Amino acid sequence: MKMKKILFTILIGVLSISLIGCSLFKDDNKEPTEIQKDPTIVEIQNDITETYKKISSGCVGIYATQGNSASIGSGVIYKKTSSGKYYVVTNEHVIDGMNSVRIFLGGSKYYKATVIGYDKKNDIAVLSFSLDILGKDGDDIYIHDIFNYDDEIVTVGQTTLAIGCPLSLDYFNTLTTGVVSKVTKGTIQTNADINPGNSGGGLFNIAGRLIGINSSKEVTTTGTSSSGVTTEIAVEGIGFAISLDVVKKCITDIESKTGAIDRPLLGMTVSNINVYLELPKTEDYIDILKEVGLDQGLIVVELTYEGLAREVGIRPRDVITKCNSEVLVSNIDLSYILNQSLAGDTIELEVYRSSEKKMLTFTITLK
Repeated sequence: MKMKKILFTILIGVLSISLIGCSLFKDDNKEPTEIQKDPTIVEIQNDITETYKKISSGCVGIYATQGNSASIGSGVIYKKTSSGKYYVVTNEHVIDGMNSVRIFLGGSKYYKATVIGYDKKNDIAVLSFSLDILGKDGDDIYIHDIFNYDDEIVTVGQTTLAIGCPLSLDYFNTLTTGVVSKVTKGTIQTNADINPGNSGGGLFNIAGRLIGINSSKEVTTTGTSSSGVTTEIAVEGIGFAISLDVVKKCITDIESKTGAIDRPLLGMTVSNINVYLELPKTEDYIDILKEVGLDQGLIVVELTYEGLAREVGIRPRDVITKCNSEVLVSNIDLSYILNQSLAGDTIELEVYRSSEKKMLTFTITLK
């Protein structure tokens, strides 16, 4: 019985050695095991790669100077004329106060740029440049033809591609990706990395359509501890772009007028009706408004001494409910309308005045 056990153990040992031998001396010609990848992820990666190849040649760097001061930014080519002139949209703050502006194209060559005009309120500027005799023929420059785009709805969750020159022109046409985090009137929030130097660069969807011009990044916010100490809190993943509808309106106004575009002011301070206001008997006042069915709108907090609102008879504590038939929920809604208006345009405000218990209409010609 013992002998049988010993023989059985020896046989098992030999079998184990044989199996190890097979593993050690395997056939080198055998195909390696293929690692399966999620086809959806592969498809998205391929889409991003192809989109970047197609559109990045229409993205530029901007180098602006004034004496010993310099500013670096990014831009997007949106038009080419029959005479060979290219038009670029960027942020106004990239060129603000600078007297020399150059376009950095292809990561290797500078071209002198002309400032066509700018809109400080919306932070948009338009530049133009031409290729010099020694420059390339321009056939491979992609034109982002934004005025011939089909209307597209930007929604939260869409993939975003940001292209620009973060920190310096050494990082020309750097690509970062993310998603649309939030959409408000005139603004797109994204978690795609946006840093100094990205200003004026394009925010694109996965199809390569320009959906906005990158403008700023939230870096810090304030927080208060339980002991009442206020500190700065670092913020990541919150960047902002100016939405395409605002960009197109600004470009149209700049091209038609050239130079600086002045947006009108109404000369008043307003606050959302549902936000606590430093006004006498605020809570009672809001209760009165709710009694008449007003739970949204803008309360006029203060009027400037000389302003259009005062001129037409608007008073403090009036509640503005509509502008040009658009319902006003937040002061962003009113700013959005005013920031796309020009002197000479007419707006109509619908105002509720509790002292008279009635709705009034004010027509204002902007100056």
